[in-house]
Amino acid sequence: SRLAVLLTGKRKYSQKYLNSIKGKYKGQRCFVLGNGPSLTVNDLNKLKNEVTFASNRIYNIFSETDWRPTYFGILDEAVAERDGVIDGINSIQCKKKFALEEGYYIFRKIKGDTCFLHGWYQRKYLDNPKFSEDLRKGVYCIATVTYMLIEIARYMGFEEIYLLGLDNKYAYSRLKDGTIVKNEGVASYFGDNNIVMLEPSIAVDTWELDIAYEYADNYSRKNGFRIFNATRGGFLEKFERVDLDEVLRQNTMLPNED
Repeated sequence: SRLAVLLTGKRKYSQKYLNSIKGKYKGQRCFVLGNGPSLTVNDLNKLKNEVTFASNRIYNIFSETDWRPTYFGILDEAVAERDGVIDGINSIQCKKKFALEEGYYIFRKIKGDTCFLHGWYQRKYLDNPKFSEDLRKGVYCIATVTYMLIEIARYMGFEEIYLLGLDNKYAYSRLKDGTIVKNEGVASYFGDNNIVMLEPSIAVDTWELDIAYEYADNYSRKNGFRIFNATRGGFLEKFERVDLDEVLRQNTMLPNED
């Protein structure tokens, strides 16, 4: 089919790009952003000279800041299919966008240079998590796009990965037994007024997130890099916490220029 031919061409392009970025930022630091309510324009403005990874509907904050992510990723086709999301992603100016080839039918609508990754996202990885250090083979998609961004960052050589805006609590969460819990007064995303995207139908499986984050932390400690949680507040306790302002006071490592 025509789609298959197009994807074959994209695969060749993506593999060539992946070869070029392996270890590109060896020994440096980066910031992986979540879209939790703790993410602020003030903090984003502080990251203008840092390498940052963002995802999904991060563009909703663009009207308030001239900060833009260095790299962008999307994992979930269901997110991309929501009204206006592809248009929002197309408004993002960054070095590269990452998406899964398994969602090519939807993600091919993303404009600009998109690197397509093979994704392994079977539920068996919740019982036996894995971490990809070679994007050319693929990425493990466990619970959250943040896990994919961490794998991408590691492949690029970053040795300090700082998480920001990962509150790890949502308006509705789903427990392992399927029970849906409403967390009163909790917004799921920055800009939420407890109106948008807060239906029980999109409850988040926070127990899956815990598995992904705990494995990523253990893996990083054993494999020569570290992941720190610089989120202000929130409920993510799987990573060592650090103060964002203290981190930024340390010697700033400027990104390599292309």
